[in-house]
Amino acid sequence: MAKFSYPRGVIALSSVEMWERFSFYTMQSLLVLYAAAKVTEGGLGWSQADALRLVGYYGALVYVSPIIGGVIADKVIGRKLAVLLGSFIMMCGHASLAFPGVKAMYLGLALLIVGCGLMKPAISAMVGEFFKPSETSRKESSFAIFYMSINIGGFLGPMIGGVVQEKYGYDYAFAMAAFGLLIGILNFQVAKNRSLKDVGNLLHKSEHVKVPWTVVEKKKVAVYLGLCVSNIFWNVIYVLPYGLLTLYADKNIDRAIGSFTIPSTWYYGMYGLLIIIYSPIVATFYQWFKNKTGSDLTLSRKLAIGYVLVAAGSLVLLPLVKAIGANPHYIGSSGYIIGFYTFFSLSELLTLPVLLAAATTFAPHGYSATLVSLNMGISWAIGAWIGGEFGAWTQEMNPVILFWWVIGLCIAFAIGHMLTDKKIEKVIQS
Repeated sequence: MAKFSYPRGVIALSSVEMWERFSFYTMQSLLVLYAAAKVTEGGLGWSQADALRLVGYYGALVYVSPIIGGVIADKVIGRKLAVLLGSFIMMCGHASLAFPGVKAMYLGLALLIVGCGLMKPAISAMVGEFFKPSETSRKESSFAIFYMSINIGGFLGPMIGGVVQEKYGYDYAFAMAAFGLLIGILNFQVAKNRSLKDVGNLLHKSEHVKVPWTVVEKKKVAVYLGLCVSNIFWNVIYVLPYGLLTLYADKNIDRAIGSFTIPSTWYYGMYGLLIIIYSPIVATFYQWFKNKTGSDLTLSRKLAIGYVLVAAGSLVLLPLVKAIGANPHYIGSSGYIIGFYTFFSLSELLTLPVLLAAATTFAPHGYSATLVSLNMGISWAIGAWIGGEFGAWTQEMNPVILFWWVIGLCIAFAIGHMLTDKKIEKVIQS
């Protein structure tokens, strides 16, 4: 098998992203629990349905903000400064969450929304800057490694944050998230003039001259936006791990191992661990497939397989959902959630990093961060909003029916991706 090395800058950006995601996932794993916990337990005392809707509203806004942030990064301040400024604002947001009360929570979430809007599309686009448009396999493998770093943070944040929360309280756990971002900021300061010296810089004024998009460029952008729309439903399910399944883990799973009780956030952390394990395997599989067949596994086929895996994971989860629907106080085995995460983590690797990489393939010159942000604004934001509602609906109607709809729609979207495979590839090659 042919070997290739990853640019040092990709490794540097992956390290920065790891610490930012450490902070983000620490907060995200605790938010629904914090809102639903009793005031006497340090929480807000909301109902589970309201807590799940909060997660959805926050997810929608945090992912729609990159639409503005991506344009600012591309055209106003440059991606490098956008990463630095966005990270600082997010650090302040986590610090605000460390103070008790609804007002501090809303302020903290608002700062996180603004900071993520600047930071997230810029850092993803910077990864794509290291590669030529024709280096599809190498670029996607690098995005898989970048995505693995996201899930290292996604593993460590909930694992450590859950222990800190149970031992010291929510305020200390949120403060720890702010500290994680401080480490990420310092890391970026070291790398920005070294391995990142030639990427993420603001274009010169002469490069800002507006050049009309060609017919081919317009078609590529249109196709990419269509893929983003097709991915909305996948992101509805993406909300489950830090929403409904976190509540299930807290209320409906037997977490006792002898005298030790597993923190409920550890299940969300384990989900990140599975992606860490699978990331290099998937990256290696992409390269093996290309060497074996002489061509890359196509974008549409990856997305189709991703949907089939979501359907499989939902089937594994279905007995637990049925039992909880019949008895809200049911206590079941960890195997249901672990089984779902086993399939869904593979699905994520075949979906999210692939669409992030595709943004740099479909984008006209100078618009890659903008397309990354549009992906977030369409797929992630709308999906998060509906996902929050989906979680709330499971508290208000028969959840079994809802999950059967999930399984059916996943199969329908998988078939749709396979049917459009050749047309999508033709646009990519144009």
